[in-house]
Amino acid sequence: MPGGLPRVIFEWTKALLERDMENEYIIYLKHQPKAPLPLPGKKWKMAVLGSGFLWLNRLRNAPRADVYVFNTPVLPLFFWPPKSIAIVYDFPYKHLPPRDFKDRLRRVVIGWYHGFSMRKADAIVAISHSTKDEIIKFFNINPEKIKVIYHGFKSICILPEKKLDLPDKFFFFAGTLKERKNVLNIVRAYNMFQKARPDNGTKLVLSGKSEGVYYEMLKKYVTQEGLVNDVIFSGYLNDGQLSYAYKKALALLFPSIIEGSGNPILEAMDCGLPVITSNIFGPAELGSDGSAFLVNPRSAEELADAMEKVAMDGEVRRVLTEKGRQQVKKFSWNTAVGEFLLVIKSL
Repeated sequence: MPGGLPRVIFEWTKALLERDMENEYIIYLKHQPKAPLPLPGKKWKMAVLGSGFLWLNRLRNAPRADVYVFNTPVLPLFFWPPKSIAIVYDFPYKHLPPRDFKDRLRRVVIGWYHGFSMRKADAIVAISHSTKDEIIKFFNINPEKIKVIYHGFKSICILPEKKLDLPDKFFFFAGTLKERKNVLNIVRAYNMFQKARPDNGTKLVLSGKSEGVYYEMLKKYVTQEGLVNDVIFSGYLNDGQLSYAYKKALALLFPSIIEGSGNPILEAMDCGLPVITSNIFGPAELGSDGSAFLVNPRSAEELADAMEKVAMDGEVRRVLTEKGRQQVKKFSWNTAVGEFLLVIKSL
């Protein structure tokens, strides 16, 4: 099972096919899948368009649909669908500094393309109110065109566990090891926490693919700070391994700098795991009403303080667990799809 955005797209598609008994679906893909798609029902078919920068323009010659759903705000340049919906998650390139001139130019092009696509779409689905606000702020899109629909989540902890070699007591990060996920600040905060509580015995487990420039930077920091035995890079975890980690962890750390929503937040709450997350963007909405410990993601000090409170105070953990379990009841794929079908019918 993929992680991140591909996971959400797959679950959204699966939920639509399970719930919608009226419409038939065409799933447009870049490549022929290596194995049959694990999707329910028989009211869908596949159409492979081929890859390339302008691959969506091949929709002109593909089997036609009445309503086209685009899982990112990227619509074809040279094909105008009869009706279209763009699902929008977030805009990290609007918040993170460019690496170089080429990256700056790429962001200008992407920003133009996103604006073009959202103006072209007949309806826009934003996955949080913060995402809707950003669509209006950055692209001047009519608010009436935008519908906020929180996506659902997969109940990871009902799945059979696959045991991992993990410490007895640990903080847990689930996601991708990227700058926008703020993982370096997690490690910095953990370093502060360790220095304040040197004998607490709590480790830090970072899941996600262990590769790339950002991962190498994390490893370098861990080595320089003498945290090699305390910070564990677990690599990518499948659902069974996530089930095991969520149940064993002390808390989930998810202080993203920019995040439209935050699937691990909902998964962790559903598992009864306390959550420490950002006080901005989608995570602040998911963790509202005291259901998560909200911190300024750019402050390692705030994050370290939250880690200490959660680690040392059983009552704090109990309240977060209880409120998290109540909060997560507001989010489901069944609810999301019901609202999404109303958008389809409105077109």
